[in-house]
Amino acid sequence: MPEQRYFPEGKRRVETTEPHSAQKKVPQPQTGMEDAQAFESHILERLNARPTVPGFIQAAVELLAEAIDHLVLQAFRKDDYAVKYAVEPLLEGSGPLSALPVRLKLIYALGVISRDEYEDVELLLALNNELEHNGQSYRFTDDEILGPVSMLHGITPLPPQFNSHLPEDGVDTSLLEMQKQRYQQRIRSSLVLCITDLVSRLYHKTAF
Repeated sequence: MPEQRYFPEGKRRVETTEPHSAQKKVPQPQTGMEDAQAFESHILERLNARPTVPGFIQAAVELLAEAIDHLVLQAFRKDDYAVKYAVEPLLEGSGPLSALPVRLKLIYALGVISRDEYEDVELLLALNNELEHNGQSYRFTDDEILGPVSMLHGITPLPPQFNSHLPEDGVDTSLLEMQKQRYQQRIRSSLVLCITDLVSRLYHKTAF
């Protein structure tokens, strides 16, 4: 997959394509260790509910969209009249802030999020769009996924690529498959930690 495809300029809205049960939005984090743990547990629950790679990335984007909306709303007046007649028209339908990439650019331009955070969210949005439109099935260990994922600023160094150096006639297929599954789980776990940390940091920010 060419590198430039990870950063498209198009302003597509995030669509939900994988069927899943109704979900609760992420509760806003509160102070205290128990509340922080409950907040992170909810994020993990949302991510773990999607077993496929496209579903997982889609869940990550949905979580990030909620965090971004949380920050955008902080920038506007909170009284009922303003929300109903001024704020909602900006965010809904054909409003100027209806597209998620536009809201992302807004909070970055306002200095609410860092450049690294902006680029990580933008990369995940682009990857989600790519997966939605090509319709192919991927594993976390595929180059099409590892390529963009390894570019995330917030991800821990990924484990080295798994390769079997045994000749084909000397390979224990069951052992090989187990090692591949283990490697894939390590990649997924690294991505889970990265996304959980990013969503948590966004929710803990204040617009002003």
